[in-house]
Amino acid sequence: MKKTFSLSMAWLHTWLGLYLGWLLFAVFLTGTMAVFEHSITHWMQPEALVKPAHAEVILARQLDIAQAYLEQHANREKGSNWMIAPISDNHPSLEVRWRVKGEAHEVLLNPLNGEVVSTRETEGGAMLTHFHYTLLAGLTGTLIVGMAAVVMLVGLISGIVIHKRFFKDFFTFRRRSSAQRSWLDAHNVAGVLILPFLFMITYTGLVMQPNTFLPLGIKAVYENPRALRGDAVQSFEQPYQAETAKMIKVSSLLPQAQAAIQSVGWLMIQNGGDAGAVVEFFQNLDRRISAVADHAAFSAVTGRMLGVQTEWRDSAYVYRGFVGIHMAMFGGWVMSWLYFLAGLVSCGLIATGLILFTIKRRKRPEHEFGAMSTRIYSLIEAINITAVMGSINAILIYFWANRVLPMEIPERSSWEVRAFLLTWLVSLLHALLRKPLYAWREQLVFAVLLCWLLPLCARLNGLPSLLEFWRHGDGIAFGVEATILLMGLLLATAIPKVSKAIHGVPSKRTAGSHKVAY
Repeated sequence: MKKTFSLSMAWLHTWLGLYLGWLLFAVFLTGTMAVFEHSITHWMQPEALVKPAHAEVILARQLDIAQAYLEQHANREKGSNWMIAPISDNHPSLEVRWRVKGEAHEVLLNPLNGEVVSTRETEGGAMLTHFHYTLLAGLTGTLIVGMAAVVMLVGLISGIVIHKRFFKDFFTFRRRSSAQRSWLDAHNVAGVLILPFLFMITYTGLVMQPNTFLPLGIKAVYENPRALRGDAVQSFEQPYQAETAKMIKVSSLLPQAQAAIQSVGWLMIQNGGDAGAVVEFFQNLDRRISAVADHAAFSAVTGRMLGVQTEWRDSAYVYRGFVGIHMAMFGGWVMSWLYFLAGLVSCGLIATGLILFTIKRRKRPEHEFGAMSTRIYSLIEAINITAVMGSINAILIYFWANRVLPMEIPERSSWEVRAFLLTWLVSLLHALLRKPLYAWREQLVFAVLLCWLLPLCARLNGLPSLLEFWRHGDGIAFGVEATILLMGLLLATAIPKVSKAIHGVPSKRTAGSHKVAY
């Protein structure tokens, strides 16, 4: 019985890991990149180069500049919402946002003089975040990712069942053994090392979207699902008066707001320019693990305090705790980098599992599908290459499109996304036309070149690159570009290993035996 159960779990782990691995590698890779969403967005707008003097502009001055711009350019109709996002550690620009008839507007301002910073149109890091949980397919994509997450949990549990020597495997890595054994050891080490993170990130990704994945439970308590938020977050909105009124400087309310909520991360102004206008100050989300934003509201006309919320229901702390843990909103740069590294190891776990599947089947191609096995396994290998290298190259092409597309091209951000998506198609066609190991090597070389030549590409297009970011003190953009170069170095280390496999160079322990497959 035990043997049958273990074999069943092995079958489940193998095939679910294969089919879901194709999707999950892209989901995990884009999620790993999304840890630095705002940093990537800033790097993809090189015109908004951060200068040391910008960071020294006091918060009150930034609010005055942003408010003056909004009062002059933003709409003043009923239900209007203005937002001011001042400079912070992970948000290097002064940004204002507003909506007109459902259409969002975003503008970056120079915090020294209030002038608009003209930047290229781009989705930036937000595109990677949206792909991570929607596949850029709206609700359908979200449901697909959610189902993949459920199956991921099944795969993790089945993986624990079939690895009886769980902790022993962690300390076993036979790099010089056969290819199959080396990849299996790498898969086991990555799995044991990152197992708690994988359970946490997968589970929290599911429960942080209750309206999508648990709608019946919410409808059992709330007739309108939107009432769930209203039950947790206190509203201090005022009725729209349809009467124009001059607003006070919101910066004059800053001392009161800071005394009430300790720190100010961003502002919302509702019904700006109306007699019923309300300005609401929100606390930074990085002050605690549970991502609840204490807030203080004032009349934007009289300055009278309307209310403060610093206490939350236990359910709000729990739910927003899942959100904060999943999105690494706490712990500053240290926690962000830990999540980034954990995400890379998770991607490695998935990639080694995909590679291990094909290595094992090459030695017994007739095993599952009879006469069609060879063709089916060739197709699986091509999809594996597309899932892994296609995902990596798609992100890099997205970055290149940001640098090479003309500033004036219509729908510029849409063309960046199209380049991102088309890369997968090109990767698949290449993998189908070439032998597997050659396809791996060629797409690896392509990825390395994309990483290493990106600063040169920016230089040739008259854009700042690594050295300019360093000289101007723009540590965020410098960090993004330096990380891309380091990722190129990491990918380059795999090229000699694939080349040896192509030429059939055996390891020391397998010399004289069969040829190494990978």
